[in-house]
Amino acid sequence: MIGIDNISKRFGSYAALNDISLDVRSGEFLALLGPSGSGKTTLLRIIAGLEFPDEGQVSFNGEDVTGLKVADRKVGFVFQHYALFKHMTVAQNVAFGLSVRSRRQRPPKAQIRARAEELLQLVQLGGLGGRYPAQLSGGQRQRVALARALAVEPQLLLLDEPFGALDAKVRKDLRRWLRHLHGQMGLTTIFVTHDQEEALELADRVVVMDHGVIEQVGTPEEIYMKPSSGFVSDFVGETNSLPVSVVAGRPQFFDRAIDVEVAPAGDGPARLDFRPHDVSVCGEGAGCLPVLVTGVYRRGGDWRIEGEVAGVDKPLEIDMSAASSPPQIGQRLGLRINRGMLFAEGVQQ
Repeated sequence: MIGIDNISKRFGSYAALNDISLDVRSGEFLALLGPSGSGKTTLLRIIAGLEFPDEGQVSFNGEDVTGLKVADRKVGFVFQHYALFKHMTVAQNVAFGLSVRSRRQRPPKAQIRARAEELLQLVQLGGLGGRYPAQLSGGQRQRVALARALAVEPQLLLLDEPFGALDAKVRKDLRRWLRHLHGQMGLTTIFVTHDQEEALELADRVVVMDHGVIEQVGTPEEIYMKPSSGFVSDFVGETNSLPVSVVAGRPQFFDRAIDVEVAPAGDGPARLDFRPHDVSVCGEGAGCLPVLVTGVYRRGGDWRIEGEVAGVDKPLEIDMSAASSPPQIGQRLGLRINRGMLFAEGVQQ
C-alpha cells in the first residue's frame, strides 16, 4: 500500500499541494483527475521521487521513502511524450533500465535480451525490437515506453498523461489494452489525467483535485452520480446548473417550485445541478421547467437539445432518445428534472 500523509509543496509563493493525505491500495488502478494547475502531476512526481515535499511523508508498504531518490523506490514511470532514446533500438530502449544497473545488480546480457523480448511480446510488439522509435506509430512508441517501465519490475507504475499526445481512436484502443494489462499483471498503478472519460473508464477509484487539494475520492460511479461539491459536479461529466432558492428543503427557481428528488439541504441560495440525461418532457404545469428550444442535433444514439431558460445565462443541454421525434427550434417545452444535486456554495450559471 502507498501512504501519502499531509503532503504540502510550494514553488516560491505558489502552493502546488496543500496538506494532501491519501492511501493507495495494493493492486489498485487509481486516477488523479483535475484541471491544469490542480497539483496532480506534482503529487505523482513526489510519489516517484522526482520531487520532494516541503512537509509530509510518503510510505511504501509502511516504509518511509520520503527522502529516497527515484532510483531507490522501484517505481516505473511513463511520460506523455514517451522519452525514448532515438539512437537506440526498441529492444535497447526496453532494456535500458536493466543495462545501466551497477555491475553487482545487472543481469547477464542474455537475460536482459530475453526480458526485453518477453516484454515486447507482452505489449504486443513482438518482432519489432530491431526497429527505432521513429519507425513506430505514436501508440506503438507509448507501448515501448510502458515496456521499458515494466522492465525493472517496479512495485508501483506511475503514468503521467500517458495518452495525451495520441489521437482519439488510438487513445481509446490503448485505454482498453492498458486496463487488461493492469488486470493481468496485478500492479499498483497511479495515473494522471485531465480527461474525465479516461479516468472513469480505467480507474478503480478516482481522486479529483483542484488548486492543490483533494475535492473527492471515490469509485467512478460515486464520482459521477454523487459528486460531493459543485466543482466535482461541474468538472466530471456534463452538467446543467440552475440558481435556486431552497425553501423548506425544496428548490425553487424564482417563484416556481421544482419537482425533483434531492438530498436534504439547508434553506437559502443554492445551485441545482442535473445531467442532460436526467430529464423528461412534461407539460408546463407545476413542477416543470419552461424551456425554449434553440438548437437540435444528433449526438450518437440521442438527440441533443439546447434550450434557453429565462433568468439563466448559459443554455441547458438535454438528451432525448433518437427513437422519438425531436422538438423544433422555437418550440417551448416543459421539462421535469428526474434527478438533481443541490450545492449551497453559491450560484453558478
